Amino acid sequence: MEEDAESDEIDDEMCEICSGLESTTKNPIMFCDGKDCEFAVHRECYQVAKVPKGDWFCRDCEPKAEDEDPFAQLQATAPATENANIPDIEGFGDQLKHMQRTLLDRLTGQRRTKLRGHDEEMQKVHQVVEQTVLAGEGNSMLVIGARGCGKTTLVESVISDLGKDHSNSFHVVRLNGFIHTDDKLALKETWRQLGREMELEDENAGKTSNYSDTLTSLLALLSHSSEISESEPEQTAKSVIFILDEFDLFTTHPRQTLLYNLFDIAQARKAPIVVLGLTTRVDVVESLEKRVKSRFSHRYVHLSVPRSIPAFWDICKGGLLVEPDELDDESLGFGGPGQDEFVSFWQSMIEDLYNKDAIFKHHIQSEFYRSKSVAAFFTSCIIPIANLALGNLPLTGMPFTHTLSAPDSKLLILQGLSELELALLIAAARLDIILDTDTCNFAMAYDEYSNLTSRYKIQTSSTGVTALGASAKVWGRDVALGAWERLAEYGLLVPAGIGGGSGRDSGAGGRMWKIDVGLEEITGSVDSLSGVMAKWCREI
Repeated sequence: MEEDAESDEIDDEMCEICSGLESTTKNPIMFCDGKDCEFAVHRECYQVAKVPKGDWFCRDCEPKAEDEDPFAQLQATAPATENANIPDIEGFGDQLKHMQRTLLDRLTGQRRTKLRGHDEEMQKVHQVVEQTVLAGEGNSMLVIGARGCGKTTLVESVISDLGKDHSNSFHVVRLNGFIHTDDKLALKETWRQLGREMELEDENAGKTSNYSDTLTSLLALLSHSSEISESEPEQTAKSVIFILDEFDLFTTHPRQTLLYNLFDIAQARKAPIVVLGLTTRVDVVESLEKRVKSRFSHRYVHLSVPRSIPAFWDICKGGLLVEPDELDDESLGFGGPGQDEFVSFWQSMIEDLYNKDAIFKHHIQSEFYRSKSVAAFFTSCIIPIANLALGNLPLTGMPFTHTLSAPDSKLLILQGLSELELALLIAAARLDIILDTDTCNFAMAYDEYSNLTSRYKIQTSSTGVTALGASAKVWGRDVALGAWERLAEYGLLVPAGIGGGSGRDSGAGGRMWKIDVGLEEITGSVDSLSGVMAKWCREI
């Protein structure tokens, strides 16, 4: 029985690198014999050539083992011989620093990555924008795809390509639905980006009838009077490219005035503009009003995420290599003796990292099967690339196991919630059990919270105990609604259905939500949970 218990305990041990539980003869889970060390890892994950017959120590415990094992002193000289794999390249240190700086700019989004696998989609967008810039046509198009699939990279690449030969022929206005939450802000930002200050009187600023005239006059101001043709007085000399990121949020603006006027100007050819909407919602056109939809050209480009691991790696690899045109850019610091040899060495090192390093390949597979997010992979590369030095080359897969990504579990968020947010979450979780339903809205949760708090105040007053703390105070509806919306932002409340209501009920307060945590998870995740809230979780 003791042997079976010990065997079960061993089987339950998890690999520190791949989190796997399976231990086979060819790839067993190895345990470090260092003092007070509980490190467990697969042989292949830790790149151990052969299971030793005696004691085995992890890399953190190896210095301790050197005092006891005389052969460890010979082994300690191994890192010095590893540098023999680094070729003798002139100016190697400087080339490495320039490579790190270039790649870190790309991994952090400051430098654009070359788009791969979407040549046909890029050609469609390029053709539409080119017709506006060169022929003066008005166009509109939606670029639809999941986050991280390359929508922004595609559009910016098209603009960059056109800018090489026609940089003085067009202006670019970039708007974002998260930032420009109403038409007035969007219009002010348009004026700012076009180099004009918007001077509207307060009495005129609120009139939506001014939007059309303001936009038209704004576009007309872009051309000099001598450049305006007499036969076409409304034709401007320069085209304008409007990029509306998070396009679906612009459809929530009152009466969709901005979208209506942009599409109307493009359709009526009042000025050569092209409107490019970037969105993650496939059904965004259904959110357009009838008058807006009728002026939209109904051109679409759909981008998909990589569908295989080789395709995913081909995109990710672009973030770890430099393009030939970047080598000619003097601002990046490349050049000098040894450049070609170093670039060849770096490229072969990245290829070997994927083809020969099991840990790195597992990291790629993990990112692909969990999210297919290239941005998440780039984030995981920041620390390994930043820590590269002459002493720890070549690059291995081990540093990629320590990433900057957020924890998978939402239970860690509970520890940082306020008293009011916790109380509302507990009230909503109680309703799941009391009403035998998996959905509730803010009004139901607030009523349950009010009843619980009022009952607690009555009990404490009857026993002569002074009710102190936030648990004994019934917060107002407006304050509670703000806390409820924050719970939705944290992902602890999940929308019960696709779409939403209209009017007042379209916000977080009127929608039906599912609670993503249970009462028992709340008590087990919050160490500082007050006694009364713990009682609410226990007693239904």
